[in-house]
Amino acid sequence: MRQLMAKTQHIVSLAVLLPLTFASWQGVTTLAHADEPSGEQRPLSVSDIMKFREIERQDWSDSGLVYAYDAVPDLGDPTGYVVRSTEQLSVSNQWEVERGTHPRVSANGAYVVFTQRPALLAREQAETDEEKKALVTNQVLVNVATGEQTVFENAESAEFTGSSQTLVVLQTQTLSDAEDDGKETPVLVFVDVNTGQQRSVQNVSQFVVADSGDRVAFQTKATDENPGEVWVRNTSNNSQLELIENTGKAKAAMSFDEAGDSIAILAAAPDSDKDEETRQLFVWNFGESEVSSVAYERDGWAISEHSRVSWLYDDTAIEVGFRPLTEESEDLPKPETLEDLYSLERILDDRRVQVWHGDDDRISTHQREGYRRSQRATAESLYWVDTQSWVHLSDDVELSTWIDDDYAAAMQSDATPYLREITWNGFFHDIYHVNVRTGEKQLVAEKVPSWQRGEMSPNGEYIAFLQNEKLNLFSAETSTSQEIGSGIDVSWVDEENDRPQGAYGYGFGGWLADSSAFFVYDRFDIWQFNAQGDYQNLTSGQGRETERSFRIVEKDEGFYGANEALFLRAYNEDTKGSGFYALNRGNQGLYELVAGEKTYELVHWENETNVIYFTEEDFRQFPDVQITDFGFAEPTRITEVNPQQSDFIWGDAELVTWESTVGEELEGILIKPDNYDPNRQYPVMVYYYEKFSQRLHQFNQMKVNHRPNFPFYLGQEYLVFLPDINFRVGAPGPSATESLVPAMEMLVEEGIADPDGLGLHGHSWSGYQTAFVVTETDIFDAAVAGAPVSNMTSAYSGIRWGSGLARQFQYEQGQSRLGVNMYEDIDPYIENSPVFFADRINTPMLIQFGDEDGAVPWEQGIEYYLALRRLDKPVVMLQYEGEPHHLQQYANKVDYTLKMLEFFDYHLKGEGSPSWWLEGVEYQAYD
Repeated sequence: MRQLMAKTQHIVSLAVLLPLTFASWQGVTTLAHADEPSGEQRPLSVSDIMKFREIERQDWSDSGLVYAYDAVPDLGDPTGYVVRSTEQLSVSNQWEVERGTHPRVSANGAYVVFTQRPALLAREQAETDEEKKALVTNQVLVNVATGEQTVFENAESAEFTGSSQTLVVLQTQTLSDAEDDGKETPVLVFVDVNTGQQRSVQNVSQFVVADSGDRVAFQTKATDENPGEVWVRNTSNNSQLELIENTGKAKAAMSFDEAGDSIAILAAAPDSDKDEETRQLFVWNFGESEVSSVAYERDGWAISEHSRVSWLYDDTAIEVGFRPLTEESEDLPKPETLEDLYSLERILDDRRVQVWHGDDDRISTHQREGYRRSQRATAESLYWVDTQSWVHLSDDVELSTWIDDDYAAAMQSDATPYLREITWNGFFHDIYHVNVRTGEKQLVAEKVPSWQRGEMSPNGEYIAFLQNEKLNLFSAETSTSQEIGSGIDVSWVDEENDRPQGAYGYGFGGWLADSSAFFVYDRFDIWQFNAQGDYQNLTSGQGRETERSFRIVEKDEGFYGANEALFLRAYNEDTKGSGFYALNRGNQGLYELVAGEKTYELVHWENETNVIYFTEEDFRQFPDVQITDFGFAEPTRITEVNPQQSDFIWGDAELVTWESTVGEELEGILIKPDNYDPNRQYPVMVYYYEKFSQRLHQFNQMKVNHRPNFPFYLGQEYLVFLPDINFRVGAPGPSATESLVPAMEMLVEEGIADPDGLGLHGHSWSGYQTAFVVTETDIFDAAVAGAPVSNMTSAYSGIRWGSGLARQFQYEQGQSRLGVNMYEDIDPYIENSPVFFADRINTPMLIQFGDEDGAVPWEQGIEYYLALRRLDKPVVMLQYEGEPHHLQQYANKVDYTLKMLEFFDYHLKGEGSPSWWLEGVEYQAYD
């Protein structure tokens, strides 16, 4: 551990709870990182990429010593793993579960359960309904001590009780009694994990387990003869009690309190239909023989079928959501007379028209895309159990209410005053402080950007927020806000903002547990402010001095104490490396725990035991998970997700710099293959977006998708180049040219790049840049533009179909960076549109679009294609049917990957003769 600012003895304030000595696990320590190539490597094939895996889901025991995860390939079956560590953080055993995914670890760490899906090969082979029905999902129980596995077939879900003594499995079983022989029914199975003994209840539709103790609540499945019922069961003695005897066919919502001794239920009225829209709140407490119905009086409102139910504030309050009651419309009867046949009311009842009004808060498409969400939205209310009273926190389902029982008050966001200007100005809202006991609202800030949510103190008294680039503190006691920190010569918002819209803030680091102070970030350092506005630079300017951005690692639960050291993560803007640090606020001692030219990410921090899981990665090193404590002295790597990596040609990433044509210093990443020959000029595949240099020490995601896979291209004897782009407002297209051309000239002049082998690839925003850059330069020998905007004049008033939003705001305020509306100044819209300068293009162009793109209208690709076609320019457009902005169908992702390589090979290396490029392909009619 290296001392940065103070004496090392102050590190004891970290309260390290685990020994700093580690016993190595032979199965782990003998695993070799793919840090350096060894043996004979071969190029990656597309099929090889498919088999690389990522950790998608993971879980831990309460102690943090049992870790379960799934390793999921891009294509293929996942594998589940269980790792148990000793208190000295050496691995004692590890188990593997075939096709295991979605692990859940019992609180005591004795058992893990995985979901096991049918094998991909079996799913692909199944043709008949009978074969497909035979492919069932299982649950697999793993004994962590012995590795013994128990399979529960045809089971969609399973959970441990809070006591860890029972596994509750919802299983489909085939009945064998005389009356129901051969009939399938859902059965809730209670498995004693210690004895293996099983008990069951038939005809169960859903269940919830208490986080503590042995209780389970479940609802039975309604039939035409029998309504649904809600029961509670104590799995320690197998007693159970019927709580609600008739919920009709409607689904109930159920939630236990923290102790597992009480349950809140939202259930429909007796004999309700499946789609009943209203619910009633019921509460049951241990020791009571029946539930209590909680009455409410709120004219025109009812508890919604979409409401969640949860316990808050040390189980003294229950949160539910209300919706306004609506009148049901009745269908008109069939015409009975000739007069009925000509009834305008009856005829118009079948009309299908949407009215787009200029004064609508939201344009029609935005309303449409948000319709389902709006129908499920609720206005939040609290039922206070201790006073048996209701407090309605909201009277409008449009408002967003943030409630967290770690905070003594709530916050509310109201965007309704600014909905209309979303179209051209982006997203804004008002922030309110809400008293959870009375429902009283106080305005905190008006018209702040939607990214600014405010940072509330645990006692609910204060809210820190940014407005107009200034730091403010709101006091609920005085209902006033004041600017603080005005004398500090730093910016609380992005110093490098290059968009017309206001800069994003660097953010907050939370409050102290006693609400005496909060943390806020500038670009590099951490500041502490108290409620009086007094401040302290906790990192003493070291961040800015060394170009490291320090950020607090927030606890999973609770807050930092007043005298507790802070756990930090840092990113070095110069080297692109990162690390973890400890900060002793008593003497501002900053201590390096682990840092270097790697990317370090926290995976999990078990606050009570200070067991830490983290990853370390760079371009060559996959981010396998390591376990340690706050000492970080001898971390142990406990996963080996992709051992096959060492079989393949990989590469090394290095940082390069150059000057743009307007004199700005730029950075980029140059990746060279293992077998790089410095005496040879290589073809270069350029991939970019805005800024990519921060990825210098990151492992490339190994997937087949719309992006070129970097190690795949390295194996094909390409260099891969990831350049940064600096943008000027009003000139995004020329900005890309100003950044890219001198970068390519630099690579050619240094003898690295083949001047006749330069390829450019971009998607979406960089797809646009690619489409534009080739109108200003012939330096590239081939270009791929995925989902590009080609005509900003038509795209300006287009629709982002995925969200329903108009595109105007992104040109006036956002990423497209024109900074003016088209009716004030049309020139930048024309000057930055490649379609108007297509006659200048000489670079072979491959365009890719999905014809259901929800972000960029695919007609933009058609405009570009038709312009190039009319001018006899070399162009092919790949239209992937039914695809969105990023390809989803695996066959299409593979096809695009192969065509992309064939295109670059042909134009950059003179290899191959792809017929689809040279001759085209006739229209294909697909089933």
